[in-house]
Amino acid sequence: MQKTTYLRNAWYAAAWQNEITGELLGRTLLGQPIVFYRDEAGKPIALSDRCPHRYAPLSKGKIIDGAIQCPYHGLRFGPTGACVHNPHGSIPKAARVGAFPLLEKYGLVWIWMGDPAAADPATLPDFSIIADHDNYAIVQGYLHVGANYQLITDNLLDLSHAQYVHKFIGNTDSNERNIFEMKVEGDTVWAYNTMPNEPLTKLFQLMWRSSTTIGDRRAHMRWDPPCHLMLDVGFTECGRPTSEGPSAPSAHILTPETENSTHYFWAVARDSMRDDAELSKKIWQGIDTAFRLEDEPMIVDCQTRMEGADLMSLNPVLLTTDAAAMRARRLLAMRIEKEQAEKALASAQAPQVETRA
Repeated sequence: MQKTTYLRNAWYAAAWQNEITGELLGRTLLGQPIVFYRDEAGKPIALSDRCPHRYAPLSKGKIIDGAIQCPYHGLRFGPTGACVHNPHGSIPKAARVGAFPLLEKYGLVWIWMGDPAAADPATLPDFSIIADHDNYAIVQGYLHVGANYQLITDNLLDLSHAQYVHKFIGNTDSNERNIFEMKVEGDTVWAYNTMPNEPLTKLFQLMWRSSTTIGDRRAHMRWDPPCHLMLDVGFTECGRPTSEGPSAPSAHILTPETENSTHYFWAVARDSMRDDAELSKKIWQGIDTAFRLEDEPMIVDCQTRMEGADLMSLNPVLLTTDAAAMRARRLLAMRIEKEQAEKALASAQAPQVETRA
C-alpha cells in the first residue's frame, strides 16, 4: 500500500469499554502508538505511547498516583500529558506527551486524533442498537486484521460476495434473484440487497425456528466516514412486513492500525430468542469464523496481489455491485483532501517565529 493519509478529525473506536481498566493498554491507531488507562475516578485516559526523553513505550511502565511512570528513567506523565515527576531533578518544560479526547458510548471508547477543539460528540454515527440491552440480545467481538481498512470497507459494502464466501450467512444460488441498490444521504452511503423468495440461511435457521423455509431476506449496509458501518439483516415470510420476522442488526467498526492492518470491532444484536445463551455462543462463533476464516484470507490475498499499490491506481474492473464502495471511497477522499487543505492553510497563516543567530 502507498503511504496512507488518514482522516484525523473523526471519532475512531479505540477499544471496548471493558478493555480499558486500571492497567495500561498499548494500541497503535492510525500509525501512532497510544497508551490507555483509567484514572482513579474511572475516567479513560489516552496518551501518546512514547516518552519524550528516550522514546521508551510508556505502555510498558506502570501507574503511580494516577500517572504513568516511564519504564526507562522513571519520568511520570499525568492525564493531561504533562510530566508531573522527574526523579532526576526539575521538570523540563518540553517534558510532555500528547493527550487525546475520548468518548465512552455504545459500549466502546472512541478517540479523536485530530484537532481537539473540533471533537464534537454529536458527529459520532448512531450505533445505539448495539447498546440496547432492553430490546436485544447482543454479542460482540474484536478482530485484528492484517489488511488495509479501505479494503475491509470495500468487502463490507459489497453485499454480493456472501453467496460465494460465507457458508453461515449466505446462500450459493441466490445472486440472480438479488436486487442491489445504492443511496447517498450527505456523507452517508447505503447499500441495499433485497433477496425475495430466498431459502433461510444457517444464521436465520438458528434465529427463527419456524416451518417457513422460503421467504424475503434483506441486507442493508450503512457507511459513515471514515470507516463505520452498520448492517441491518432480516427475514420474513414472502410478501410480509419486515416487522414480522427476526432481525439481526450488526455494527462493523474499523480503526486503521497501520497501512496494512486494522482493528475490527463488531457486535450483533438480535430481537428473537434473546434469552438463549447457546444461540448467542453459536452466533459469536459463526460471525468470528465468517470473517477470520473466510473474509480475511480473501482480503489479504487480494492485498498481496496488489503488491503495495492503491486499489484505484490499478484501474480495477468495476461491477454494478461496487457502486456503494466506490462512492464511499470518493467521499472519504474528499473529506481527507479538504482536511489537508485546511491544515495547510492554517499553517501558512500561523505567525512565524523569528529566530536570531
